[in-house]
Amino acid sequence: MRGLVGLLSLLLLLTGSGCAVVKVKERGFGDYAAERNLDALSGGRLSAAASSALSSAGLDPAACAREPEPCIGALRPLASAEEWLATSAELELLRMNALPATVGKAAEAGAFARRNATKPEPARVDPAAIAADPRTRAAVATARYAYAYLFATARTPEQRVFEARQQQVLQYYNRAVEAIAQAAFEAGGGEVGATPLQVGGLRLGIALHGYEASEIQQTPEALLASDTLGFANLRAVYRRDGFGTGLVAVFPRRHRSNAIAEDGAAAAPSKTPPTDGHAAASAVSRGGGAAVADAQDADAGQDVPYRDTRYLPVTATLRFEGDGLDAVLATAQASMDVYNPYRIDSETIAGRKVPLAANYSAAYGVWLARSELARLSLTSLLRPKQARAFKPRVYLNQPYDPNKRVIVLIHGLASSPEAWVNLANELLGDETLRRRYQLWQVFYPTNLGMLSNRAAIESALRQTFAHYDPQGDDAASHDAVLVGHSMGGVIGRLLLSDSGDKVLDASLAPLDAQAAQRLRDDPAVRELTVFRPMPQFGRAVFMASPQRGAVVTDGWPLRIVRKLIRLPFDVLRETAELIQRNEVDSAELERIGFRKGRPPTGPDDLSPNSLFMRSTRDLAIEPGLPYHVIVAQRDPKLPLAQSSDGVVPYQSAHLQGAVSEKVVESGHSVQETPQAIAELRRILHEDMATYDSRGKR
Repeated sequence: MRGLVGLLSLLLLLTGSGCAVVKVKERGFGDYAAERNLDALSGGRLSAAASSALSSAGLDPAACAREPEPCIGALRPLASAEEWLATSAELELLRMNALPATVGKAAEAGAFARRNATKPEPARVDPAAIAADPRTRAAVATARYAYAYLFATARTPEQRVFEARQQQVLQYYNRAVEAIAQAAFEAGGGEVGATPLQVGGLRLGIALHGYEASEIQQTPEALLASDTLGFANLRAVYRRDGFGTGLVAVFPRRHRSNAIAEDGAAAAPSKTPPTDGHAAASAVSRGGGAAVADAQDADAGQDVPYRDTRYLPVTATLRFEGDGLDAVLATAQASMDVYNPYRIDSETIAGRKVPLAANYSAAYGVWLARSELARLSLTSLLRPKQARAFKPRVYLNQPYDPNKRVIVLIHGLASSPEAWVNLANELLGDETLRRRYQLWQVFYPTNLGMLSNRAAIESALRQTFAHYDPQGDDAASHDAVLVGHSMGGVIGRLLLSDSGDKVLDASLAPLDAQAAQRLRDDPAVRELTVFRPMPQFGRAVFMASPQRGAVVTDGWPLRIVRKLIRLPFDVLRETAELIQRNEVDSAELERIGFRKGRPPTGPDDLSPNSLFMRSTRDLAIEPGLPYHVIVAQRDPKLPLAQSSDGVVPYQSAHLQGAVSEKVVESGHSVQETPQAIAELRRILHEDMATYDSRGKR
């Protein structure tokens, strides 16, 4: 008995002396995955891997998160190099995120400030403050440890390719480089040549890759972090994962007293002329960048139609000098490389080729978010007392590339490039198409008559092609693809048609012989009614386009709206001068669609009974040019021939001779549907294959 009591006492002593009993608790895989993925970047706390490394070394993870440096020093001899570097990078990132982003906000301020002549430029952070900024120093430390983990340890990145920890460390590096890039932008005042810079304890040099000199002529006013931007109404954000961070460089807007600014906003009058002689001299360069033609055209009072993007996507990486781990950790020398993601998708880093990160949607999304194109399209349609019509603009969605063919998008009535938001984004997101095409978007005033807009859009496109390719021998000047929606599709068909004298004769047919003859010889009349196909185009796609008119335009609601539409004074004046010099009386004007001396508007022309439709609906597209039709059908229960999209009847959208016709269940805004976008992508891939097999058209 005494022996049994002794044995029990011994067992109790052992169980109470610290020998733990492991208990198993089953968890759902989702809970496990979520916990494993939480880290300093995604959850604002140390990852399980970092906490485990610190705890195994006898360090308190919570205390280390508050004071990283003592723990980083203590951990090094107690952990493997990879484990130490990954944990150190995460600790520094946690500290970076806890500090105020003063420098980053300053770098972004210029993109969101609405300025005019009475408001000063946003204040920049003092360079000395940037060099000592605690957040920037923490970012440098994060990037240094992460870079050393990736490229200065015994194992190569390829050997860790399936490890989740490497993906985490890569994200720490990219996030830190984003902060360092914004600090470098502020330290150099946005000037690319302002190197070397003192940034966060580094002596930093900056180099550009994949940009021509003409593409970076002005100093950017802001640098945005792409991955922190969220976009409403954009179905997807297209990006490429890889090494480095995606950013958006924002260039200054143009200022013209009587023009539409390049991002759509009405430009504020400039009270003083430009004084930067270098900017004026460089403005005559051949093409591409946000600065082209700004200074010279403003001084000369010209109003060119082409608009280079103000919003350039860039990819930035940071390389630390030195061979081996200790050299990378000790160096104060580093280089920041800035890449054009449209032209460069990989780079050799530390002796191995790595894919570069990129964000292809951010720059486009910022442009649309900052533009006022939709508002301008409506005010130009309905605003009374317009002094003059704005001329069509051609917006480039990326710097001009002579080796990429062009896709031209032409919107419809009361619309703007915003109508293409998801379609354009999907095209930018298709890597194969992105390598072969560049997007140009036309913005024009839809209150004007269709023939006037056709002539003005043709002029704008011809000037744009000629500006970027004066010799006409670039791939970009051949076999462009025209995509038009609604009214834009009708105008687009006329850009590809040979009118001969058909439109002229039909337009003058209601007049008596003498009045018709006088108008026939008037240069202004011939400019509108006699035209030939634009040679730059090799294919076309028409979406929900009322080629024979839109019946809904004759309904009483839109008849009222049509009466409210206003024409600019300069259009009315020119029309009155035309009437006066050709001695056309009011009765004859009514026979050709005038109302109280006012010429027909764009919506008037869309009526199936309009003189415009009677004059142009039978015009054939240039022989041999392939074209496609995408038709919207609102009610699929109806027979196709009797159906419509609510605005355009099928019989009006249908075109004989089309290579393909796709019917999509949709209302009139079919260009927004995934089905129509998928069909356009199919057509473009087919076009690309055909082009490769036969060469230039």
